[in-house]
Amino acid sequence: MRFPLMEQLIDCSLMKHEEFWPETAPVVAENAVAGLERYGFVVFKIGMLRLDGDASRRVAHRVAAELRTELIRAGAPGDLGLEIDAAQATPVPEPFSCRSLLPHHDGQHASYLTPSVLDEPDWDPAWRTFSSSGYTTTHAHKMYQGIFIADPGEALSVTTYYDWLRILEDVKSARFIGNPDPPSTARWLGDNLRRALDAGLTHSFSYPTVGGMLGLTETALLAVPLLHCERPVAAEMKERFPLLHTLSGTCPCRGCAGEVTRVFCNLTSLAMGLTWPEFRARYEVQVPGERFDLLVGHNLTTLHGGLAGGRGRVIEPLCLVVDKPSGPRYEAWLSRSWRRLSG
Repeated sequence: MRFPLMEQLIDCSLMKHEEFWPETAPVVAENAVAGLERYGFVVFKIGMLRLDGDASRRVAHRVAAELRTELIRAGAPGDLGLEIDAAQATPVPEPFSCRSLLPHHDGQHASYLTPSVLDEPDWDPAWRTFSSSGYTTTHAHKMYQGIFIADPGEALSVTTYYDWLRILEDVKSARFIGNPDPPSTARWLGDNLRRALDAGLTHSFSYPTVGGMLGLTETALLAVPLLHCERPVAAEMKERFPLLHTLSGTCPCRGCAGEVTRVFCNLTSLAMGLTWPEFRARYEVQVPGERFDLLVGHNLTTLHGGLAGGRGRVIEPLCLVVDKPSGPRYEAWLSRSWRRLSG
């Protein structure tokens, strides 16, 4: 079990007094940019200010707005916007209620890591939207994903992060071991996405799955959405893809509870040679959420999940988005994001 480094925990004490925000908010946001770019996520420790809910929310919104400004100053696209979504509550516990989330990108069909055309000139930015809906203002491309923890709930609330760049590099290197001329990781991911995109158009999938992005080609693993741990695999999916009966019934570690989790354990074993518990031990960083903290992650170079311990958890998404993931500044930002591991 691993936790964030100290550099990822952003001190917000300068923002306790609102009258000083014009001077202090940019400093707090600037302090976060280096950690966000180096590690993939940061935590603004607003809860430690011991303000009430309304005041803490105002701090979170101001921090997110200032972070947008600092990221643009650091090279992000100038049209980067702040999207404040409706609060999301964990449902009352019941059979198959959604409490825990597997690794995923926010934005599904329109927000996932792709090559930059600066590194792979033959990559088409149009391939950055998976479904046939195309670019619309209602499906913004989420570059950074934020979570304001309005209420952690009755038990410990944990957000999990996974270094997607490291995972891709590890799997690609294993696939091409002994090959004297392996592709770049970006090109390998792009090839996987193109195959998944073609399969999606054929089979009406709505967004790329982790298995497809890691190079698996079994249609059943490209089709089933693997997100809510405790839920069963939908009956219509099992009827359409009979292999899911087997994959949801047992898994390599023999310890996963829940059909969706067992399918994911099979997926990681096929793609990486790691069971789901082994995957977690190698890549998972756990972030316990204090009331009113703001967690912000790079939505393309990291995956995130969640371990919501009980009912009552309420989060408010604060995301930094663009309408269309293309153009010179986006490509430069994306190319630099790919180099985080070597930076």
